Amino acid sequence: MKKEELEESESKYFKSWIKDTYMKVQDREKLSFFEHNLEVWRQLWRVCEISNVLVIVADIRNPIVHLPPSFCSYVMETLKKPLVIALTKVI
Repeated sequence: MKKEELEESESKYFKSWIKDTYMKVQDREKLSFFEHNLEVWRQLWRVCEISNVLVIVADIRNPIVHLPPSFCSYVMETLKKPLVIALTKVI
C-alpha cells in the first residue's frame, strides 16, 4: 500500500472509531486530548506493528482504564503478538 493510501485508510478508520466513541460517551470533555488525535493513534499502531513483544504497564487500582480489553484483543488476536502486562500501584 502506498503511503497516501495507508494514511487515507487510517483516517477513515479513525473517523469511524471517534464517531462511535462520541456516541457512547455522553460527556466528550472526559476524553483525553490523545483520544482525539490521529497522530497519537498512528504512532501506537506503528509501535505495535514493528514490536516483537508488547508490554502494558497498568495501574492495578483502575485496570479497566489503563488496560482496555479491546487493545489486548487487538494485540493478541489480530497482530498475534505476545503481550506482557505489568501491574503497578503507586503508594
